[in-house]
Amino acid sequence: MSRLPKKTRNGLKKEAIQWDTAISGESPEQIQELLNDAEPFKVPRPARQPVSLRLDPFDISMVKRLARKKGVPHTQLMAMWLRERIEREKRLHATE
Repeated sequence: MSRLPKKTRNGLKKEAIQWDTAISGESPEQIQELLNDAEPFKVPRPARQPVSLRLDPFDISMVKRLARKKGVPHTQLMAMWLRERIEREKRLHATE
């Protein structure tokens, strides 16, 4: 069973078909030349820092269950929620 949500899987399948269609008219030599000329895609981001929290076991199990349904690791889900909340607080305090 895939860990990605169905909507995401379907979107990736459609994108793969579009890419296959786009490159099907090109020769292997043309494709290799394009790959040789391409620059690697790099996303600069600062190193992440580990944080320890003491949480209620029930809360942890609920987060794990929700993360499993969403197809993401529970630690990533908690980080996403925290990031969303930080952004909301920044917007809230920016208007004050």
